[in-house]
Amino acid sequence: MALNFPDAPNADDTYTEGSVTWVYDGTVWNIQAGAASSDQNLFATVNADTGTVTASNTTDALTVAGGTNVTTAIVGKTLTINSSAVGGSSDVIKTVTTDDGSFTASGEATLQILGRTNISTELTTNTNELHIDLDAHSIDFLSDVDTTTSAPAVGQVLKWDGTQWAPGFDSTTGGGGTDADTFDGFDSTYFLNYNNLTNTPTVATLSDFSVGNERTADGNGAIEYDNTTGVFRYTPPTPGGIGALSAEVNDLSAAVVWDDVPDANITQSSVTQHQAALSVTESQITDLGSYITDYTVVASDLNAISVGALSDVDLTGVGNGEVLAWNNTNSRFEPTSPAGSGGIALTDLSVTANAASGTGALVYDNTTGAFTYTPPAAGATEINDLSDVTIAWVGNLPLDNKGQLLSWTGSTFINYTGTTIDKITENTLVEFQVGNVGTQSYNFFPHYSGQNPTIYVMSGTTVSFKLDGAQGHPFAIQDPTGTTITDATQIFHVQTNGNKTTGSLAQGRSEGVLYWRIPETYSGGYRYQCTAHPAMVGSIQIKRFSQI
Repeated sequence: MALNFPDAPNADDTYTEGSVTWVYDGTVWNIQAGAASSDQNLFATVNADTGTVTASNTTDALTVAGGTNVTTAIVGKTLTINSSAVGGSSDVIKTVTTDDGSFTASGEATLQILGRTNISTELTTNTNELHIDLDAHSIDFLSDVDTTTSAPAVGQVLKWDGTQWAPGFDSTTGGGGTDADTFDGFDSTYFLNYNNLTNTPTVATLSDFSVGNERTADGNGAIEYDNTTGVFRYTPPTPGGIGALSAEVNDLSAAVVWDDVPDANITQSSVTQHQAALSVTESQITDLGSYITDYTVVASDLNAISVGALSDVDLTGVGNGEVLAWNNTNSRFEPTSPAGSGGIALTDLSVTANAASGTGALVYDNTTGAFTYTPPAAGATEINDLSDVTIAWVGNLPLDNKGQLLSWTGSTFINYTGTTIDKITENTLVEFQVGNVGTQSYNFFPHYSGQNPTIYVMSGTTVSFKLDGAQGHPFAIQDPTGTTITDATQIFHVQTNGNKTTGSLAQGRSEGVLYWRIPETYSGGYRYQCTAHPAMVGSIQIKRFSQI
């Protein structure tokens, strides 16, 4: 049995194992003085890899012997165990193979890793890492490049000479320079020097140009240039080529209407040119004065004329409250009561009722002054019977889709397929579109990308999950422990036909819309889980408003 002395003893602490008591002197444990040592073992059981030994009396000694390649030594109270494997006959390394040969270590051979041309090696200090690096070198180091025989000049490129790459001048952006069809790349100083070009045309100078003798008139005339001699020659036109000239007419006296001329175009000169058209004779001015005088008299007379003085109005017997009505027989206006030619008073008006019929009506008898009311027939028994409602039916349901709404088109109500009652039961902060990838994951596109993503919501709000895109994968919301939430005040589900369930009955659905009213006190990690497929699970992280 091993002795289990305390780990951090103080001086004079005691430890008892069996019938022996030990005392700690501040450095080592000693058998307590006065104990009968004659029958005490100085060491208990010692376990080795292949056996054990237990002291049977006080004279037993524990010997620590070295094994293969292990030596032991005791100096004072110190036992030292050393490895003696170094210097043995075993090879330190075996065969090393290279591109051009191999060797096998014999004895304590040393493997040297040395760099060659442009290769260096380095042992990182205080580590077991050997780094082999490629040193910086010029392009001439490449076996198929020669920049030594002919040193490169500014603007040159490497060109293949049939054997290797060597410096040369670039003719074009492509490097060929023999069949270029544009001047791209010909913008170096070499090509901008005209003297470096071959097959150049002869350049004419100003002294090469001359004007030859005039040719005989012909047609419309022309100027010709001889590109070879640099001579210009002029051929004048013939009268027939020019055509007959006609005199320009610029007489606006009959075309211009003075009233149509803009003010900005009226100048002193233009007024002078049209004085004749604007002159007024004295007799015309006199006649205009008499016209004005006559108009004043007529206007004065009009103020004094009454309605009865009009030739087509007869006010005979007019009474209070009467109006003028056109008498088509005598072609004039005569007084009559406001109700019409019959002279019906308010006391003559009455209301009678007919039996219900059709859409109903209100009819007025202009002779008797009676209103007759016909109420409409019995109302429609179904909404589709209304004249302004048109519903497409499949079986007993509108388009076989429960929960549909009606949408006004401007003339009638029709089925509206864009929204059903389950999607508008309660306003939500966000509606997640739930989809799936096989039986492995949910997705929430377009709000989130990827599979089983972590989604984030706010406490104190309502969120919803549209489940139609993940049918066959019952969806449940769980607390941090993985327990499905069944609180009816938080969780409720609405089917497309408007049927509503709450609590546990709302969980595990794969169609319709699941609503979650998140309490304001919630925060941290919650979960969504497919109750049929364990791999379809993800995190819902709730951020609490009061802690933002």
